[in-house]
Amino acid sequence: MRKLSKILAPALLAALAAGAATSATAAPTPYRADTIRNQIAELQRRVERNDRRDNISEREARGLRQEVYRLRDQFRIYNRNGLSRAEYRTLTQRIDRLRMRLRIERRDWDNRRW
Repeated sequence: MRKLSKILAPALLAALAAGAATSATAAPTPYRADTIRNQIAELQRRVERNDRRDNISEREARGLRQEVYRLRDQFRIYNRNGLSRAEYRTLTQRIDRLRMRLRIERRDWDNRRW
């Protein structure tokens, strides 16, 4: 009996530690969701501000707003079960592309502001 407890106890502890380690990595991370949510909100504010200041045309602003809405919808879908690393990476790439598009639209100098 004593030999069995010497073998069984470490095996049981190892199994519990392995289970805890895998569940910790699969758990949703709220800081990722907060970061993405804040970046989307900031992006929307920047689009609105540039539209108010007539730095971008109404058509450009409408297209950028639609992209921000689509991005927000995708974030809501992804965030239902917590963001995985791949989903987080996808969202940050879309945010970066949208920021670049806003920057290009502001500086395109195509004289179509209204």
